[in-house]
Amino acid sequence: MSVSPASYDRGVFDALTELEHAIDKVAAEVLPVDVERMCRLADRIEFLRVRAIGAFDRSAVWQDDGSLSAAAALRVRCRMSQGHAHRAVALARKVEELPATAEAFAAGEISRAHAEIIADGYTPERAEMIAGIEGELVDYARIAEPRELRAAVRRVTDAFDGDGGAATDEQEREQNRVRLSTLNGRGVLAGDLDAESTEIVATALDAEIMALGFDDGAPPMSQRRAEALVSLCRQYLAAHDDGGTGGRRGLPHLSVVADIGAITGITDDLLAAVRAEAAHAGRLSRSTLERIACDCKVSRILTDGPSQVIDVGRATRTISPALWKALVARDQHCTHPGCTRGPAYCEGHHIIHWSQGGATCLANLKLLCWEHHRKQHLHDAQLRE
Repeated sequence: MSVSPASYDRGVFDALTELEHAIDKVAAEVLPVDVERMCRLADRIEFLRVRAIGAFDRSAVWQDDGSLSAAAALRVRCRMSQGHAHRAVALARKVEELPATAEAFAAGEISRAHAEIIADGYTPERAEMIAGIEGELVDYARIAEPRELRAAVRRVTDAFDGDGGAATDEQEREQNRVRLSTLNGRGVLAGDLDAESTEIVATALDAEIMALGFDDGAPPMSQRRAEALVSLCRQYLAAHDDGGTGGRRGLPHLSVVADIGAITGITDDLLAAVRAEAAHAGRLSRSTLERIACDCKVSRILTDGPSQVIDVGRATRTISPALWKALVARDQHCTHPGCTRGPAYCEGHHIIHWSQGGATCLANLKLLCWEHHRKQHLHDAQLRE
């Protein structure tokens, strides 16, 4: 049977009103900072919130507005994210099975983070084992940091499972979440990853930050990580682009640059007229090229003499794969003075913008890295103002 808010015990609402007044009074007064006491009170209130979510979940009041679950209703009523709402309901349900944890949480002796760690270790299969050691875990939680408690819980659950931690690893992976939403035209990215996945992502971001080579006046680390993430995604998309041919994706791209002044036609022996360079390693050997050519996409870039690239595109806004390869063969890297970022970090820039009559041809294109491309368009826009 559904329970409406109006039927709740009036005393609960009176107590909440008194709590609101007490908070207002504390906020209005200048008091000595007692950070430990404030944190303890905050933890006690957080327990009350979790307990209220549990009661809300059990009451089925959430069905009154057509929600499919308590978590879905919390998202709307309390403006929670989907992940936060699901975690709150899951914690409320598990705390009901963990009396010692609930008691310490309610007293402000442990934080929500500590309670969540103990709750994460609780499963129906481990219920009896956790019940036998819950008191010891709570005692340790009273004096330990969350990371220390997590390690302790991990040790006892791994020992109980008897699988070297495989079940815990799988449980951790199953909790992995990455959320991407838009707010006022901006992307809002948030995530929660297991330790292994976190290490992989952190290592990749750190490596890309080094590769981007920020100047001395580098932006904050959070901004550098954002730049690195976007850069990695750009590279992935570029590497997996099939050029619109509908063929297999992700194959190596081999460019064959042939001088039409030296040959009268392109024969099947493509490797006889190859000038190819790897993105980082420099020129490739014939043996390596032969191996790559066994399973790759081959594009022919024609030149007149050693450096004059013949136009391989037509006047369209989109730079075709063939035109892109010709552009790379000519410019080699970002053309902004002093910048040597390679083609993997670059885009084709219309010198005279396409919307203003500029053609999509080599004479009207140049390579610019993503950062300088953005700055170039900002500069052009400022000039037009």
